[in-house]
Amino acid sequence: MDDDKTRTKLLQERDRLLREIDELEDGLAVSLADTSEESPYDQHMAEAAAFTQERQMDLTLEENARHGLARVERALKKLDDGSYGVCDACAKAIGHGRLNIAPDASLCIDCQRLTEKGL
Repeated sequence: MDDDKTRTKLLQERDRLLREIDELEDGLAVSLADTSEESPYDQHMAEAAAFTQERQMDLTLEENARHGLARVERALKKLDDGSYGVCDACAKAIGHGRLNIAPDASLCIDCQRLTEKGL
């Protein structure tokens, strides 16, 4: 596996996630400022519910982006310390195919499946 290509992929993904987080934070700040200027009596209940649902979805997207960023940062650290490509659970090698698709993977496919099953 080419460490330079992997590092480039991870850095590009980190930059993308940071931009996504910034955009979501900006959108959340604007929407919160908009609602603070309005009286709750100005909104119909359906409008308020739609706004709340949209805001919750944006918060969830931001949380997912932050989790992705943490995975990417962890993969970059593993590249630096020489442990990249080693499963965190069983210490076996993570397959090159898996790492090409998901360069931030920290578990081999077998351990990932066990984790998803809750085992």
